[in-house]
Amino acid sequence: MQRSKKILIVSHCILNQNTVIAEEARAEGAILSAVEWAMQQGYGFLQLSCPEFTFLGLNRPSMTYEQYNTLEYRQHCREILQPVLFQAVDYLKNGYEIAGILGIQSSPSCDPVRGIFMEELAALFNDSGITLKTLWYLPNTSEPVFKSDEHYIK
Repeated sequence: MQRSKKILIVSHCILNQNTVIAEEARAEGAILSAVEWAMQQGYGFLQLSCPEFTFLGLNRPSMTYEQYNTLEYRQHCREILQPVLFQAVDYLKNGYEIAGILGIQSSPSCDPVRGIFMEELAALFNDSGITLKTLWYLPNTSEPVFKSDEHYIK
């Protein structure tokens, strides 16, 4: 059996830049540097839904953290995170490790340090007794470079 049993929770747009608003896209499809890095580490992917896409659709306007910071959007985030939580719990019950989260710097939703979706994910996981230790992010740059900085959710 060749399973690493290491799972990386990944923001949707890292594997599919087609859901990003046009002026913010960083790649034609997947962000190759991030995918290659994760594969070299032996991580399997648990891809998150794109909360902005599922909330406002593909042709949505560019919005800030403050504009998304509404009860309605936060509830939407919690609803679409339920299947992710279910999968994470099942992985953990079966001896897998949730190694961390890979998000996007400066995203109003998926910035691991200050993103609405990531805040709701952290709260849901904490409420379920799951501690997410490591957060990685892709820097807000046009360079095809992947950086890994560690932050912690408690």
